[in-house]
Amino acid sequence: MRILAVDDQEDIRELLKTAISTESKHSVQLASSGAEALEMVRDAEQPFDCFMLDIQMPGMDGIELCSELRTTKGYERTPVLMLTAMSEKKFVDRAFQAGATDYITKPFEFLELFSRLSNAERLIAEAVRIEESETELLSLRKDLARSFEHSLSEPVEISGVERVTGYVSFENYLLQMSRMKMLTTSVFAIKLLNVEKLFDSMSGAGFRRMLGEVATQLTTLYGEDADLVTYRGNGIFVCATSAKNAFSQFGLERKMNCKLKESVTSRFSDLAVQVSAGEPVSLLSFTRAGALRSLQNAVHRAEKRAETYCQILHMSTRALKARGVSEPVMNQSEERAAYQAILKETMRKDLRLVAGN
Repeated sequence: MRILAVDDQEDIRELLKTAISTESKHSVQLASSGAEALEMVRDAEQPFDCFMLDIQMPGMDGIELCSELRTTKGYERTPVLMLTAMSEKKFVDRAFQAGATDYITKPFEFLELFSRLSNAERLIAEAVRIEESETELLSLRKDLARSFEHSLSEPVEISGVERVTGYVSFENYLLQMSRMKMLTTSVFAIKLLNVEKLFDSMSGAGFRRMLGEVATQLTTLYGEDADLVTYRGNGIFVCATSAKNAFSQFGLERKMNCKLKESVTSRFSDLAVQVSAGEPVSLLSFTRAGALRSLQNAVHRAEKRAETYCQILHMSTRALKARGVSEPVMNQSEERAAYQAILKETMRKDLRLVAGN
């Protein structure tokens, strides 16, 4: 990889260059400021593959530099590793919101640094693979409307929405929160209902735009409480939050579905664009495995909530249509009644199975 390391301290710059050049085949160039780094990016005959940025620099700091790089053509997805002594949560949040891929606090071990660089290499290799696949599809001109299609299960990069980041960066953010022992952080997920039907009914570009609108509504409605949001695939959005206020999954569902009906369904699909929200999961682990387990639990809760929500919608639709309501809208008491009916039906089936045995 061609790495550009930016730090205003000369001894740090030289240490990084010596260590990385000695222990790997990576090529390292150095810059002492954000302005110098941008000039080197503009004048480079070959693009850089990875950036390592300090935050606390005079003039343009590392977070501002990261934002500038993300708006520079060709560097929208280039791995950016923040290598800094700034360990406070507000700096971590700002860095990831600006587009950082990973975050390493000083003092660090070089073994850890090389591990993060290996992760960056894998990201670059995957980006090259995707680009080559897209180019091949485009050259064959098969199904032009879906030439840049992705599978339903894979994460999608949503750009241009504040506090929304890629899935790999989101995972790295959670890992950094666990290293910092930020026990107030929790994660919750929302799921698009009938996402398979939505995916099949839209072009690839249309589906991406729809995801962008859903992300916009989520960050708008949840406001500053949303530290970071990502799209995981399979219709799942995940939100990291350190809010101290109680989280109302039902309240968020209602607000989201009201807004989506107004702004998204009519523009993108003949099908209703609706979401359900899972309960939050606290980040109660200081280990990588524990942090990722919290993430998986949040996704699982959203999946289970979606199953229940679809059943409730179906039962409420039948009941309200029987009363002559053509377009049912559930209130809290109706949802609770439908939910209780589902539980009773499940218990009856279980009793029949026991009796049969």
